Amino acid sequence: MSGMSRRKFVRSAGALAAASSLPGIATAIPAGDALQMAQSRRAELVELLSDLIRVRSLSGESAASAQLIVKNYLAALPYNIEESSDRPSRYEQHPEYMPPNPRGDGPFVNVVGWPENNAGKQFAIFSHIDTHSMDSGWETEPLEPTLIGNQLYGLGTSDDKGGVAAMLVAAAALADAGEPLPVVMSLHGKGGGSRGSLPIFDRLSKTNHGIGAVLYVHPAETGRGLEDIKNAVQGVVDLELSVTGWRGPQMEIGSVDSSAWEKGGNALDMCWQLLEHLRHTVFGGVQFNLGIMQGGDRLGSVADKASASFRLKFDGENTWEGLLDAARQSVDAFATVSGSAEQSYKFAVDPIGYRTNPGEANWDAPVSRVLRDSIENITGRSPDAYPNHYAGDIRYPIRLLGVPAYGIGSIGGNFYGPNEWVDVDDLVRLVAVTIQTMRGWYMT
Repeated sequence: MSGMSRRKFVRSAGALAAASSLPGIATAIPAGDALQMAQSRRAELVELLSDLIRVRSLSGESAASAQLIVKNYLAALPYNIEESSDRPSRYEQHPEYMPPNPRGDGPFVNVVGWPENNAGKQFAIFSHIDTHSMDSGWETEPLEPTLIGNQLYGLGTSDDKGGVAAMLVAAAALADAGEPLPVVMSLHGKGGGSRGSLPIFDRLSKTNHGIGAVLYVHPAETGRGLEDIKNAVQGVVDLELSVTGWRGPQMEIGSVDSSAWEKGGNALDMCWQLLEHLRHTVFGGVQFNLGIMQGGDRLGSVADKASASFRLKFDGENTWEGLLDAARQSVDAFATVSGSAEQSYKFAVDPIGYRTNPGEANWDAPVSRVLRDSIENITGRSPDAYPNHYAGDIRYPIRLLGVPAYGIGSIGGNFYGPNEWVDVDDLVRLVAVTIQTMRGWYMT
């Protein structure tokens, strides 16, 4: 933290506890409760988040300087700090890999704090340190935190440096209370997670990690904050079907349009036929959306090339690799009966964008009940499940560790664009929910 150690700052911030209050929160809360612990650290929370905002860590950059703030904060707590430099290219053949966007191979700095004294079961919290790009249209300085009313503006305030600050302050509160501490992870998560979440959780999957559940301190993209819990993510894959046909011989010199249509192999027609075949066979059990179809270069001639780009959404046991393999096999079988002795079509199916597998944590599992009860106790409202996101990083602990994972965060706005903000009162509530959830999980 700027110009002050975390320990020294906590002592000075503690004097503010009696004055801190959040509108809309019930006042009949016992002293020493998670909300009181969070309220007493409100100034610390805002300063830590402000320090993080001032340090640029755009998606695709190493984030080493921002992670140094995280390491310095954890150094004042009973944690052993593990830092790694990770390259997405090392995971290109991994079944959970998705090419990062923007492209780049780093290396990217990821930080994991392991509690010094925990024995037996463990739980983990994580959030991502990288932010959206600095687009035009900002009305404040994106790297200078600006408080307007109760909204703190700045790049990464809600996505997801607010989550980083909240989980760190929650860990500090638990440490000062002498309670069991969660594993704390500050990772790269933008653009599919292949810069941070995939490398870290893949390595954990090969160890005796002892982690029983994971909390992703990141808001649902709905903007409703703690009203929504992400307990599931959809599988998505973007594919392109390419077809190459042919044109018949020209009957007039220098005139492409003189080719007889019936002598050609119309790639656009064949692309449509094959697309319909796939939709009713291998894609029959998943959601299908045709986004772009292209073909031909002139009205008077058969289209000798065509392509269709489409997105599949799926859940259950499907994987993007399984759907791609099934599509390619079906296309190969289709190709054997689509040509002629003289000419034949050429087909290809390739991934072109998103490729991410589904994951779901049981909404009624004991750890889910603890999380839901914690939110209701702190906010006065029972949260809802939000299962409509895709490429969410909770899929990594679900799929690679085989443990439930849930995503929660604060009220915020303007995700993925200028004038990003977070509600400070709700950020304090997020700290309280994280504290109470960790306490409950360790008691399960």
